This record gives sequence, structure tokens and C-alpha cells, in this order.
Amino acid sequence: MRRIQVAAAIVSVAIAVTGCAGGGTPPGNAAPPPSSAPPASDVWHTRATPAASAKQVGMPDTCPMPVAFDIAQEWEVVPTAPGGSPRGGLSLACQVKESSGKAAFVRAWVGTEAGATPRGALEKFLGAEGAISDPQYRDTDVGMGEGVEVTYVKEQGARARAFAMVTPLRSVVVAVTADDATDYDKALPGYLLAKDSLTPTER
Repeated sequence: MRRIQVAAAIVSVAIAVTGCAGGGTPPGNAAPPPSSAPPASDVWHTRATPAASAKQVGMPDTCPMPVAFDIAQEWEVVPTAPGGSPRGGLSLACQVKESSGKAAFVRAWVGTEAGATPRGALEKFLGAEGAISDPQYRDTDVGMGEGVEVTYVKEQGARARAFAMVTPLRSVVVAVTADDATDYDKALPGYLLAKDSLTPTER
């Protein structure tokens, strides 16, 4: 009887060793397949890339302001009243709309507070945005210079994003907003194009 018990134990050990050597994963714990979707925590949408440039705004005939930036083919300039829609000491200077979406905009505000910092300009801008949540800041390249960027959630639940840069006399905030996550995702490449191409034109 004892020999039978010993033999059974040896067989059990052999089966366990064979399973380990094969490197198999128990069926109930199989690893999930890789996914191409961005993780839920990627609030910066790091896989988004700038759109292709089609034209430029910021010249005297299209959005006169102390900077210029490129916009994509599917974006169009929306008329802006001079000094309209002030936001945290900044005046709306230009707005462009993603024509294939419902309500996605890239807007540029300009301030004249000497000595402003990019972070300070963004904080004043957000202070006039109403109820927001989850603001996250980071340093970022803006054109050939440096600035600060923020991503946040607006009151209705849609995410938005803005960057700021300053000159000795001006501060500029450029933001992208949309009514829902789908239009926001569609608008991001246009916003990133504006950020990458922004160039001060005031001398």
C-alpha cells in the first residue's frame, strides 16, 4: 500500500514539473491581447499627431494678432469681434472651427500684461472658464520657443486643452474645446498643429 502512495506522489510531482517547464498559463488566467487604444489615464492623448498644414492665420487679413499659426484644410476662420469674449484679462483674437465636426474650436486669446508667465496666463484663463475639474499642467514646446500646457475637464464633462506662451509685452493662450469626446479627438490634430507652428510676429 505504501508503494502505491509513493508512486502516486511521484506521478503528481512529474505532472507539476511538466506544466512549469511548458511555461503555460492556466486557461482562466490567460493574458489579454495587446490593445491599440490609449489607456484611460492618458489625458494628454500622447498618440495624437499634428494635422497637415494648409494655410496660416495671424496675418492682417486673417485674425490680426501678434502671433501666427497654421491650420489644417478642414478648419475655417470664424469672425471675431475686436476685443470680444474677454477671458481672464485676455481678449479673443482669433477662432477657427473644425468644419466636419459639430462644435470643435481652436481659439486664441491675447493679453497685454507685461511680465506675465505662461503658467500665470493659463491660471487666469482657467479662472474665467467656470466650473472645471482635473487640471493638469506640464511644460511644453510652443513653436520654436517654450510654454506651459494644461488639460482639464469642463463643467459639461468634455475635456479641453490649452497652451500659453509669452513675449515681453504679450501673453497668448490657445485652447481647443469641443462638445463631446468624439469631436475633441477629431480637433486635437488641428490644435497640435497650431502649437507646433506658432510664431511671434510682433517686433
